[in-house]
Amino acid sequence: MKTAEKNMPKQKKTYFRFFKTIKIKLIFYLILITTIPILVVISTSYKKGKKALSEKVVEKLTSIADLKKTQLNSWLQERVVDISVLSTNKSLEVSFSNLLYLRKAFRTIGSMKETEIGRVYYNRLSEYLNSLKEKLIYCDEISILDIENGEIVISTNPSNIGMFDKDFPYYLDVLNNKGMPFKDIHYSEYTKQIGMTFFSTTKLTDPITMEETDEVNGIVLIRVNTEDSINALMQDWPGREDTGETLLVRRNGNKLIFLNNSRHLANTALSLSIPIRLIAPESFMLDSMEEGIMEAYDYRGVEVLCAFRHISPVKWGLLVKQDKQEAFKPITKLKIHVITLVSASVLVIIAIVFIITHGITQPILQLVKGAEAIGKGSLNHRISIKSGDEVGRLASEFNKMAEKLEESYAGLEQRIRERTSQLRASEEKYRESINLANDAIFTLDPDMAHIVDSNKKAEELSGYTKKELSRRKIWEIVPEYDRQKTKHLWREINKKGSGMLDNLDCQHADGRIIPTSISASIIAYGKKRTIQWICRDVTERKRMEMQLIQTERLAAVGELAAGVAHEINNPLGGLLNFVKMMSREPENISQNKEFLELMAEGLKRIEVIVKQLMAFSRPYSTHMDNHCVNTVVRNSIRFLDHRIKEQRITLEERLFSGLPEIYADADQISQVIINILVNALDCMDDGGKLTIATGHCNHLKSSIHIKITDTGPGINDDIASRIFNPFFTTKEMGSGLGLAISKRIVEDHDGNIFVDSKPGKGTTFSICLPVRKATT
Repeated sequence: MKTAEKNMPKQKKTYFRFFKTIKIKLIFYLILITTIPILVVISTSYKKGKKALSEKVVEKLTSIADLKKTQLNSWLQERVVDISVLSTNKSLEVSFSNLLYLRKAFRTIGSMKETEIGRVYYNRLSEYLNSLKEKLIYCDEISILDIENGEIVISTNPSNIGMFDKDFPYYLDVLNNKGMPFKDIHYSEYTKQIGMTFFSTTKLTDPITMEETDEVNGIVLIRVNTEDSINALMQDWPGREDTGETLLVRRNGNKLIFLNNSRHLANTALSLSIPIRLIAPESFMLDSMEEGIMEAYDYRGVEVLCAFRHISPVKWGLLVKQDKQEAFKPITKLKIHVITLVSASVLVIIAIVFIITHGITQPILQLVKGAEAIGKGSLNHRISIKSGDEVGRLASEFNKMAEKLEESYAGLEQRIRERTSQLRASEEKYRESINLANDAIFTLDPDMAHIVDSNKKAEELSGYTKKELSRRKIWEIVPEYDRQKTKHLWREINKKGSGMLDNLDCQHADGRIIPTSISASIIAYGKKRTIQWICRDVTERKRMEMQLIQTERLAAVGELAAGVAHEINNPLGGLLNFVKMMSREPENISQNKEFLELMAEGLKRIEVIVKQLMAFSRPYSTHMDNHCVNTVVRNSIRFLDHRIKEQRITLEERLFSGLPEIYADADQISQVIINILVNALDCMDDGGKLTIATGHCNHLKSSIHIKITDTGPGINDDIASRIFNPFFTTKEMGSGLGLAISKRIVEDHDGNIFVDSKPGKGTTFSICLPVRKATT
């Protein structure tokens, strides 16, 4: 019996050895059965995959070439649009017209900048050009040339100002023949970089009327750095890897000249060229339809796959290439993947056989079910696997883990209850602090803007109860005129997360309007989002602001008047009149000499006017002397003679001879006369009669009067009483300072000014000035 018992384990071992041998046979047969079909399928798939990958590589380079061609055309069109928009910029035309007009009066730009007005005009236009340059992409420089000689009058690069652009004849030739408004890629001596120059004409613009004339007075240039723009644009394409490259070329005979720096060699732009036959057909760029893809050799002598395109508007060639070795690298990877797949398939088959033979599936399934039960909350679930192998030990550890989880869960529930109680207490404190806040606080639904909660101050501010507010949206408690602003703020908060609005009225339930300031932001509680809308009553602040504004209003008048240049337009109109008359008769030297003297006086008058505008808010000094009033009147009329003729106004002068001289500042009295004449001309657009008379004044003894009468529509009584008030005007673009300054000047001369007008019967202004002799 003992011998038989000792033999039992040996019999079992023999059985397991036999079972193991069957496993080996089963593995062998399964590998033999499954490997042959797998090899046939994978071999067929490899051939198809290789063909598909080759087509994909060709399609990829073709697509990149088409994309880059489209992007280059778009880039060129955008730059052409940039120069077109820039050259027709009204502010730029007016500023350059003024600067160029001033430039003609000086020998050099440097001498012009030494003057105050030249420096002001130059700095203003220079700052404007620099602001435009920042908005233009890849712009290295913006310059404007004089159309007469190609001088760079203004530029964002100060070192180029005053130079004569060598390409000026080329610009004129292209513009006259209506060609493409740019110079092809070249090395620029002005930016010291390789780039392109886009150009267009700018026209003379009247600085007063802002009307553009047909006279071209300059050429606007935009110099663009192609290295940062075109080269960056072309080299940016997906899947470029280590050898992918885009080249921009220009044909010169049987060679292609590189227009950009290559990826593998430095400084090739405009310096490297290769024979066409190496990389493209001989007819490339001779026929605009000649486009395709071919195997070729690049400038390194490396075999590449190259797609070529012709960009006809600028006579550029586009080459998109990649080394063949890298381009067809996916096919090599495919071969490795096939071998790997075959090996992996065999290994998977062997693994499956081993898994089946070892019978692990059932224990693992029990473990999975146990994990699912624990996951669903059944912490008292246990796994009944008693084997002594690894799976058995895993089941034992799993049961221990379940016991610990059950114990931990009981303690966790107690901590959750305690934490919930603390959170409720904290929430009550927070709600009480919100409720007692001095500002109105609304809680809004971010999607619909409904008021979901509010504090006591919100009920006081709106006049509604919390229940009534919960049925309203936030903009339903503001006046109709502020609802659009409220909706805009709500949308901004949803977009940016927060927002503020300093001036928004709230409408109380009884109709009262309460000014408020809004500060709102999104508050997130886990996945829940609300908007906290804080509304502060600023009634007291508004009242104090109004008092402050009222207190400082008179002090602000002087500062505002100092910045108004309205009155300068009158002498400028006279100067423009003399310029036009001199251009009509340039050979009349005596007349032009007289006009130049008058223009000098006009410029001096402008300086005086600016000082007088500044003097409106503080005392100023005058230059008093004896003057003939008729002479002052005639000199004043000359500044507006051109406008009187253009408006078909009949001018009648009744200047009394033999009048005594007045003791006055002639420039200031002339400014008063010009102000009144301009107002008279403004009200007689369709022609009329203007009468200027001098004589002895009836209002003041020992005084001389100047009467200016027009046949305009007249002035209503309610307006006539306010026309001398500062800043009061009936003109759409007026400043309301002209007559206020005129009255100030007359009163400073111990005189007086009167107005007599009836609606429909014209207006008469009477200026009375005392006769006084200069004391010695």
